[in-house]
This record gives sequence, C-alpha cells and structure tokens, in this order.
Amino acid sequence: MRTLRLARRSRTLLMIRSIAADPAARPAFSLLCEVARVAPEAVDRVLDHPSVGAWATRTALAVRRGAAARPAELAFTAAAAAVRAGMAVDLEFPPVSVFSLPSLGVVVGPGLAYEPLPEIDLGGFAVQLDLWAGGGVPPELPVARSVDPGWWRDAVQAAWALLTRDHPASALEFAEVVSVLTPMPSSPAGTSSATLADAFGCVFLSPMPDPETLAVTLVHEAQHSKLVALTDLFALVEPTPDAVFYAPWREDPRPAAGLLHGTYAHLGVAGFWRSRTGPAAQAEYARWRSAALATADTLLTSGALTPTGTRFVTEMATVLRAWCAEPLPAPVLAAAAAESAAHHSRWRATHHRTRNSRGRAR
Repeated sequence: MRTLRLARRSRTLLMIRSIAADPAARPAFSLLCEVARVAPEAVDRVLDHPSVGAWATRTALAVRRGAAARPAELAFTAAAAAVRAGMAVDLEFPPVSVFSLPSLGVVVGPGLAYEPLPEIDLGGFAVQLDLWAGGGVPPELPVARSVDPGWWRDAVQAAWALLTRDHPASALEFAEVVSVLTPMPSSPAGTSSATLADAFGCVFLSPMPDPETLAVTLVHEAQHSKLVALTDLFALVEPTPDAVFYAPWREDPRPAAGLLHGTYAHLGVAGFWRSRTGPAAQAEYARWRSAALATADTLLTSGALTPTGTRFVTEMATVLRAWCAEPLPAPVLAAAAAESAAHHSRWRATHHRTRNSRGRAR
C-alpha cells in the first residue's frame, strides 16, 4: 500500500516538473525545491493531498494541449509546503477570491481570512474534511455546500471503530491511502460515494445511515484508490473503447476498465461481508461474491485485458471461486440469487429498449 502511495506521489511530481517549465510557475517551483531541501516531509505531506494531484494532472494536460491553464496556481502548493515547514517566505499569489492551501485550509476574501480544514482523529492518524472550496471537482460530482464536523466526526469514528475491531487489514489499508473525505449532499434516492482517479487519497461520500454502511463504503472506495495507483504502474486493460459489459451493481453498461474497477471494489465488499455475521450479512456476501466472480470471468474471456491484467484478474477469480464454494444457508442463497436475477432483468429490459430506440432513430 505504501509503495502505491509513493508511486502516486512520483506521478504528481512529474506533472509539477512539466508545469514548472512555464515562467508563471517557476518562482513557486523554486520555493518548493527550497522547502524540500530543508523539510522534505512537509513537501511530501502537501504533495500527497488529493487536490494537488488533481490540479497537477489537469494543469499539465492543459499545458501540453495548449489549452487554457493556470500554472501560477502552483504558488498555493508551494506556500502550503512552506507553512508546514515553518518557513517565512514572500510569494505572489494569483488574483482569486478563494483559494486552498492544500492539506491546511482555505483562504477567503481580500482580507485573506484563513479557515483550517476540520480533522477527524482516528487514533494514530487523521482524515480531513475538505469541500474543495478552491475548485477542481468535476461538475457532475456534487459536493456538499457546508459540513457539520461534529456529525461527521461521530459517524466516521464509529465506522472506524468497527473496521479496526472486525476488519483490521482493511483498516490498515485505508489508513495508508486515504487522507481526505469530501461530504456529498444527502439524497432521497439513497447513499452515494465516489473516487476520482486524479484525486488519489480522497473519498467522496454522502451521509450514511449507520456505522456498518459507512465502513463497507470506506472499504469499497479504498479498493478503487488502490487500483487507481496500480494502473499508474501497470496497464491492465487494452484500449477497446467500443466494448461495454453488464455490471451487476450498475444500471448502465460499463467499459472494460470500469468493469475491472467494479469487480475489484466488490471483491473488497464481499470480503467485508464474509467477516460479518447474521442473515443480512450472509445475503450481501452471497450476492457480491457471485457477482464479482461473474464479472471476473467476463473480463477473462473478453480479450480486453493485457497479460498483466489477465494475471491480476485470474488471482481475483481464484479467491472468489473459493469463496463461492463456501456453504451458506439455502434461503440466503435463494434471496441473493433472486436479487441478482431481478437486477439483470431490469438491465436487459432497459438496454433492449435503448437499442431498439436507437435502431429506429437510425
């Protein structure tokens, strides 16, 4: 897990080095190098913040394409590193009304009022609550307008207590890769969560109804974070843009990369429920172990995986096949099978209508 986190930091540094070729970013880059010589741990802490990776990726790609970019915003990252190092510096900021000092807080208005990010102590490490006031979140991903730190502190600490007590390996993995939680608005349709590939270390999530639901959501999203970092290092999926597949946890067809992500996430979900007791947990375990095995087998026969991806998914399938052989009560298996069948029927009906509609339109 630590290797994956360090690999993502290296990627962020490469992006920043490419941005530093722009004259507008050079003063900030020089400061960042100076801080790194004096206090490398301060620079590392800032570079690991999800907003830095997201900004660096977005800006480096824009510079490369000749699109509108704001390389001078590297000043915010450099300033945060200097603050963490306890260094007094002079640095010119771009003219914006609100900006973030990554890993520290938000600066607002002409008076530069500073609001530190709320933190949740989880015993030995902490996660921050960050609403991305400085921007950088895709518009299709909703972020809450405000945050109640007390509510989130109680909710996350309760889920964390469950994880550390009952799922210590998952808790250790989560602590290594996730440093920020971004609250999403509550929805009458249910709970939501997401991970952005470029914002490694951040989990976006809506309020959850109980510690168990929040705990399994954290496990699910940590799986996505792990796979994001792994695919920085290894190509697992061939570029097959037109191939899409059924996913038992989605209402829309998924490309091979999306199906791989969902399969790996639900491997983690199945493992979570496998360690819990009671009929409800058994039903969740039965459903998601079978669903993940089915999609792993789909991937293995799709021709969409690279040799490394085939090895990776084969190992997943081996674990899932062993889990699917574990006995469970017949009523539990029947309930899980009925839910899976109902989902597949809805999906086929929806996408059969969609295909027919598109055919008539053509």
